[in-house]
Amino acid sequence: NALSDAEKSGAVLFFGRANCVRCHQVSGSSNEMFSDFREHVIGVPQVAPSFGNVVFDGPGRNEDFGLEQVTGREADRYGFRTSPLRKVALQPTFMHNGAFVRLEDAIRHHLDVNASARGYSPRDLAPDLRGTTGPIEPVLQRLDPLLRAPLLLSDAEVADLVAFVGNGLLDPDAQP
Repeated sequence: NALSDAEKSGAVLFFGRANCVRCHQVSGSSNEMFSDFREHVIGVPQVAPSFGNVVFDGPGRNEDFGLEQVTGREADRYGFRTSPLRKVALQPTFMHNGAFVRLEDAIRHHLDVNASARGYSPRDLAPDLRGTTGPIEPVLQRLDPLLRAPLLLSDAEVADLVAFVGNGLLDPDAQP
């Protein structure tokens, strides 16, 4: 009774057909954090603030090269560590740069990265992040093989997956 029926259905998808557990692991060194703590290229839209004290990468200064900034290796470009999912529902934004403000949108991005990234709009972001996004095609060229093919889920299945990730992995005592 710890999970609702929707959360249980979402868990079955998470650990089964949706294969989220491949990167959001729950065994070994992950310490039950729902992360493999490895870097992956998942096609996150390139969002850069219109002003600030951070210098971004690329010729237009509107890209985030990710792990390459640390290693200096071009092969690591656009790689970011898999975010842990425990208590993820408490986050105000999702992805390393806050490109998504709704958990459902972040999950749908994983289901069809190419369509999501190419159709992305920063309209829901804070005003200073609504400018022109950086180039996405170089990011998609490096996309993790696990995310290259779309995964077709019904709206009900997506809702169940959101219920599991958002509510099933949330400790009620963690809420403010």
